[in-house]
Amino acid sequence: MSTTDPFILAWNSIKYHTSNMMDQADKHFESMATTIRQKTNDTSWIPQLPGRKIPPPPPPAAPVVIKGSAGKGLGAVWGWVKDHKWLVAGLVVVVVGGGVFVVKSRRQRGRRRKALKAGNGARKEVVVIHGQPHDPIVKSTAHDLERRGFIVYIAVSSHEDEQVVLAEGKADIKPLQIDILETLSARASISRFSSYLKSPVVPFPGAPAHHLKFTALILIPDSNFPSGPIETIPLDHWSDTFNLKIIQTLAITQLFLPIVTEFKSRVLFITPGIGYSLRLPFHAPEVASVGALEGVIGCLRREVSAAGVQVGWIKVGTLDLGTTEKKGNKESATRADVLSWSPAVRSIYARGYMNSKAVGDGVRGSSLKEVNAAVVAGMLDRKVKKVMRVGSGSVAYDVIGRWVPEGVVGWMLGLRGGRRVTENVRGSSPGSSAHSLESSVEWERVEK
Repeated sequence: MSTTDPFILAWNSIKYHTSNMMDQADKHFESMATTIRQKTNDTSWIPQLPGRKIPPPPPPAAPVVIKGSAGKGLGAVWGWVKDHKWLVAGLVVVVVGGGVFVVKSRRQRGRRRKALKAGNGARKEVVVIHGQPHDPIVKSTAHDLERRGFIVYIAVSSHEDEQVVLAEGKADIKPLQIDILETLSARASISRFSSYLKSPVVPFPGAPAHHLKFTALILIPDSNFPSGPIETIPLDHWSDTFNLKIIQTLAITQLFLPIVTEFKSRVLFITPGIGYSLRLPFHAPEVASVGALEGVIGCLRREVSAAGVQVGWIKVGTLDLGTTEKKGNKESATRADVLSWSPAVRSIYARGYMNSKAVGDGVRGSSLKEVNAAVVAGMLDRKVKKVMRVGSGSVAYDVIGRWVPEGVVGWMLGLRGGRRVTENVRGSSPGSSAHSLESSVEWERVEK
């Protein structure tokens, strides 16, 4: 087939024009892509909208260079801190502790520490205290609560105790006669007291009536206990102690529990703490009584918790009761107790007894205000602490009694070294026994 064939000429023409068209299309698309890239990189054609102007980037921050006296001062301070790090740590502890103390003090001041009053301005909160009216803790607690706006009743069982309460001369410190030896009479007294609490009270003519609120029952057993070796304490003394400290406290608690649960009142027990914490020798009646009350408190707390009643226990250490008894008088009384024992008992227990009676003598007693503050906290705080320790030595002796080995505690109490007394007693003749025993006790006192 020749090249002049019309079919070949037509095919070559189609190929030429198609190739030329494709080349022109490639050039056109390349030109468009270049234009688009240029326009994309150039933002000058975008209209500037008000409020959307892009701020220029901030200039880089210049490096801070400390020159002159300022740099030297900071360096000197830092060097001093590094050289005295323990002093700085102590100062930090003091500052932090002081801050915590200030915060707690402010919170303490913010709590309610006075009785609520009725709408007519009269007193409405009632407190009952069970204890000996002449006991310093009972008197101090009653007067403090009366000053805070409470109506205070002191439970008494005799006409003499009633006169002691009336002699205080306070209109809002009143006796509440409850003879626990007569069950029917005691229940009648409690029934009348309950009716009094539930009845509307008119404080003065023309004033609107209001109802009373039973806030707390405070039980303060007498803190005087017989002391001496167990074998020398008569059984009637044990019986009297348990009747006065345990049975009477239980009886009053049992009588008031219906009113306490009805008003959801607080129940507070105040007992000595040092003797029981140390299991102090020659103080078995006190240790046994407080231990029995501890069991009662624990059981009572669990029994009445479902009724919304909270029970607190205040353990008292050494207090400044304002007594005028001198150290020499106390030693003379202790020495007289020792001389009243039989020679055999005295030869074994004299030294330990005199040392145990001296426990707490070197500790300055705390003010009764600490007990008053603990009572108010137990009455008015939202949640009552199970155990509150007040008075000098209350915490320290409790820790010693719990964690220090018994042998170490005995050594601290001076329970060793009774042989010298025993030798003097056994080597003496019957005619000179009294003089020898007295000299032995005197030797023990001087050596101690």
